[in-house]
Amino acid sequence: MLDPTLTDDLRRAVRALLDAPLDLATNAEKAEVLRAVQDAQDRLDGIKAMTLEAFAQCGGPEDDGAPTLKAWARRTLRLSATEAGKPTTAGRTLRRLPAVREALAEGRVRLPHVHEFSSGLVKAGEEIISLGTDYLLSVAESHEPAALREEVRAWIDAIHPDSLDEAYIRGMDKRDLQVSRVGDGYAVNGFLDIPTGAKLKTVLDSLGSTSDRDDRRSPAERRLAGLDALLAAVLEHGLPTRKGIRPQLHVTVDLDRLRGDAAAEPARLQGWGVIGDRLLGSLLCDADVTGILTDGFTSGSLPQASVLNVGRSERLATPAQRSAIMVRQGGRCGNPGCDHTTLEIHHLDWWVRDLGLTDLDRLVGLCARCHHLVHAGRLHTRSAGDGTTFFSLAGGTPVPDRRRTTRHLARERLRLLRALVAEPHDAAA
Repeated sequence: MLDPTLTDDLRRAVRALLDAPLDLATNAEKAEVLRAVQDAQDRLDGIKAMTLEAFAQCGGPEDDGAPTLKAWARRTLRLSATEAGKPTTAGRTLRRLPAVREALAEGRVRLPHVHEFSSGLVKAGEEIISLGTDYLLSVAESHEPAALREEVRAWIDAIHPDSLDEAYIRGMDKRDLQVSRVGDGYAVNGFLDIPTGAKLKTVLDSLGSTSDRDDRRSPAERRLAGLDALLAAVLEHGLPTRKGIRPQLHVTVDLDRLRGDAAAEPARLQGWGVIGDRLLGSLLCDADVTGILTDGFTSGSLPQASVLNVGRSERLATPAQRSAIMVRQGGRCGNPGCDHTTLEIHHLDWWVRDLGLTDLDRLVGLCARCHHLVHAGRLHTRSAGDGTTFFSLAGGTPVPDRRRTTRHLARERLRLLRALVAEPHDAAA
């Protein structure tokens, strides 16, 4: 028998928070309320998912005169079929993956993360996902659900590496593009293969980014404006440029992978993700190849700096430095938690105030808004001495960046898995 005071206490706590004078709270107090509410909401979402699934399993809807759980939820909880279905599926996932259930109960992951585990169970089966649960949880605890989705795919691809090129080949067979006049404009329909779609996304991301920190246009408005600018520029004089850097499709791949090491991380296509070796070979046929060092340090500086550093001879970062910073940061703003992709290069030692150097390990890529926060004194940066950057708030509080450490550990685990999967092939050869 469940103690009814538990739910009564929950309702009273929520009522008290609703009645609290939140508009009089300080920003620090509001931030604490938001953290506490998010933590409680994540755990309550887990309780709802597990209870809905258990309610359905025990015939609860039928006892209450409803033919299905979705019908009962629609009538009693005012939930749509989708809103009831996804938590129920998550409840089954939590029952099948106890470690995920424990992480949700402790507030380390959220229900949207559980949905990604549910998707993985459907695509790969319980055995494969169970093998990677610890690794995937380490990603979920410091990443948003979309990043976990990418890692679930990476885990499946590491066990079934041939699936990467199978997707590329299937996509080539489905290519189609139609532009038809409809009503007051044109309808664009079709399907782009991976290389073509990645090229279009790269160009639109560059042209459709926020123009400054006050740009309030929606993403759809920026994309359409970017497409219009692209077409106008092509008709007039070729592709536009941005700060001297042409929008380019980037593929990053470890040297070990090019040498045939099956355990090395697969190539990654900007705007798409991990790709197979056949697609990589196709893209390399007519590509410019630039060597960029991303690991290994000497005397606290990047070895690559001896080639790319320009000291005080140049104020602005060179095109080569911008490319190196883009790869080093994965194309995203260096401020932890910010995923903007259009970057301005910031001197960690300011050019005028500190007589800073335009050297690779003294530069960081920031989006326009985060760059403004730095120069407004609300965000502080300093070099970590290894090509990375520490961020802190005005009071000295560090901005946490668990993502970098977690991603490094996750990559190491995937490398070990790929090596194990590759061993039978090596033995057969």
